Amino acid sequence: MKHAHNSFALSLLLVVSLLCGCASEHVLTQQEMRIQDAATTAVTHVLFEKGMDSVASYNVRRDGYVVIKFDQSVPFEKYNDVVHTLRGSRVISGVYAEQGGVQVCGPR
Repeated sequence: MKHAHNSFALSLLLVVSLLCGCASEHVLTQQEMRIQDAATTAVTHVLFEKGMDSVASYNVRRDGYVVIKFDQSVPFEKYNDVVHTLRGSRVISGVYAEQGGVQVCGPR
């Protein structure tokens, strides 16, 4: 009985260790969270200020890099203005933009 209990405990420990090891690859450091939060706030502010918050979706990476997708209805001048403004932000490390699955503003 004691051997079965020890085997179960070791198996459980192994499973928990493996799960924690896998999860740790996706955990952000405090610094990465600050960078990501600052960039997210900047993107949210720019989109709201320019009235584009309902026609764009975005993802901010841990390093402050922004991937933004614009709805097909957004004219070139408007998304170009948003991308230019985002690229001018000191808290955003770079911007990649697309519209309808097509790159409209390359990485930078």
